[in-house]
Amino acid sequence: MEIRYRIQETRSAAWKIAGALRHKELKEKGLFTIRHLAGSHSEVLLCRLGEVCLARSKVSCSAIVTLGELSVTLKKDMDSAVDEVARVLLQMVSSSPEFVQKAASKSLGIMVQNVTPAAMTALMDMGVK
Repeated sequence: MEIRYRIQETRSAAWKIAGALRHKELKEKGLFTIRHLAGSHSEVLLCRLGEVCLARSKVSCSAIVTLGELSVTLKKDMDSAVDEVARVLLQMVSSSPEFVQKAASKSLGIMVQNVTPAAMTALMDMGVK
């Protein structure tokens, strides 16, 4: 029963990652379109610049939420990336719009709950230095 559950969990994670990659490709295509518009029809973008900045923040927020979900799914396998992920999330907490800060803080909490104590000790030691 345990093996079946693990296989199902792994498939579910694989589908989530595949979906995220497709979603990422769509976002990249959208950003390319915005860059093209900036070069050819800047007047269209100038009146909607605030929306472009908000869209960028929403994409960042989505990526941050994904990091939290990866921590839950990968658990101890995420240990090797803890220092880099924590650094990025801490940066987002300190220098982003409020809704991005909240997502980063939540993902940090999720990560702390799901990595091994050894990984957290190494992270804390690195922070002390």
